[in-house]
Formats: sequence, C-alpha cells, structure tokens
Amino acid sequence: LLVGLAGVLAAAAPIIFAVLGETLSERAGVINLSMNGTILLAAMGGFAIAHNTDNIVLGFLAGMLIGAFVALIVAFASITLKQSQVAVGFVLALTCRDLSYFLGNPYMGIPGPRLQAIQIPVLSDIPILGTLLFKQDLITYLSFIAIYLGWLWIFRTRPGLMLQGIGEKPAAAFIRGANVNFMRYVYTVIGGALIGLAG
Repeated sequence: LLVGLAGVLAAAAPIIFAVLGETLSERAGVINLSMNGTILLAAMGGFAIAHNTDNIVLGFLAGMLIGAFVALIVAFASITLKQSQVAVGFVLALTCRDLSYFLGNPYMGIPGPRLQAIQIPVLSDIPILGTLLFKQDLITYLSFIAIYLGWLWIFRTRPGLMLQGIGEKPAAAFIRGANVNFMRYVYTVIGGALIGLAG
C-alpha cells in the first residue's frame, strides 16, 4: 500500500509542475490553453533528446525549451496581436498533440533512460513517511520544493504581489511602475517552461 501511495506521489510530480506553470501564466493574465498539447510535444522532444544523447538532463532542458517556445507563441498572439487566448490555445493544443504523434512515431515502444530513486539517509528510515516522501526520484523531490517556492513567490514577495496586480489590475500595476506586457511575456514563458518540464 505504501509503495503504491509513493508511486502516486511520483506520478503527480509532472502535474504539479504543469499546474504551477499555468498558475504563473494565469496570475499574469494569460491563459495558456495549449497545456495538454505542450506536455505531449515536450514529452516527445525530451524523450528523443534524452534517448539520442543518453543524457536525461538534456532531455529535461529540451522539454522546457519546447514548452517555453509554445508559450511564447501564446504570449505573442494574445498580448501583441491581441487575438483570443482561448482560440490560440486550442489551436496550439491540437497542433502540438498532432506534432508529437507525427514526430514521435519512430520512438514508439523504445525504452528510454529513467531517473533512479534517491533515498535520503535517516529520513528514509522514518516509518510510513520515509517510504512515501524520502525514497523518490529527483523530479519528485523538486516538485515538493516547487509547491512551497511557488506559494512563497506569489503570496509572500514583492514581485509576487506585483504579479497578482499584473493579472488582476493591470492599470494599477502600470501606475506602480510595472511593464505589464513585458512581465506577462516573462511569466508566460516561465510558465511554459514548467509545463514543458512536466512533459
């Protein structure tokens, strides 16, 4: 049972990064509806790079770059071109999904590199909690940290408060000296990179 619950936590790690990425984008006032397609395309690209280079880190970086690039398209279309965020996101979701199937076809069924579980000394020996929390892989540990850092940044820092203002009251944020469109670009791209990491 504990091993199964630990597996649930490990499987939830990508979802945590995706939700955190979308939260940053939405707090800045940009809805990135391409998330599902971005995750698929980033997963395909990240796997292809990791498989061909035998380097998992490069695979993660490739996924993040793909996610950031798709988010940049969303930001450009919605902020600069002032197109519908819903329409752009929907089209990109379908496009990224189809691209991932088309480009990823040669890699179907191929086993790839995997992250190994890292046991944290002493903490991993704690009954129940040790098995659940301290015998995970690096990405799962990072997802735990990301939850706290995301909350801390958004609700307990000055830039985080400005981020909330950019999304909820952009005119007030502008009066306080924020470059609203630039910051929307920045947070949308960072959010896209986190969504790519989820892939």
